[in-house]
Amino acid sequence: MSRNNWLLMLSVGVLSLTLISQAAHCADSTEQINNDSCMKCHKRNGKMQGHHALDELNLSCSSCHGEKGNHPKKPNDLMVFSADSDLAVATQNNVCLTCHIPKKLADTEWTHNVHAQKVACSACHQLHPQTDRIMTLTTKQRSDECQRCHSVQR
Repeated sequence: MSRNNWLLMLSVGVLSLTLISQAAHCADSTEQINNDSCMKCHKRNGKMQGHHALDELNLSCSSCHGEKGNHPKKPNDLMVFSADSDLAVATQNNVCLTCHIPKKLADTEWTHNVHAQKVACSACHQLHPQTDRIMTLTTKQRSDECQRCHSVQR
């Protein structure tokens, strides 16, 4: 085998190992949050996936939901983000704004400015699934989504 062929095969081998290693890292990149102590009981709810689960963000369940306190006893101080949550919209959104910058959100999507004080982020965004559904909608689908609350009466 010529020296050039040998170098080419060596380069391909190194590149292949690098790609395999990188793919393995991506597959494990949500390991930290999914090994959080909360998951011992809440694994039935499914794993935390998507962008907010990335180890690089160094998030834990308590980063958003608060410290466990007297949980699992009821009542407790854990924050639950849903339409039927007892938490005020401002309280829910302040958790998100711990990391997300309001100006950047406004520059990305104008609706963030309009709704920031009246609608919880969780009304449109879902953070536990692999993909946040609102991010996958077309312009038409987003418009249809708006009509859930903004129906025009004539």
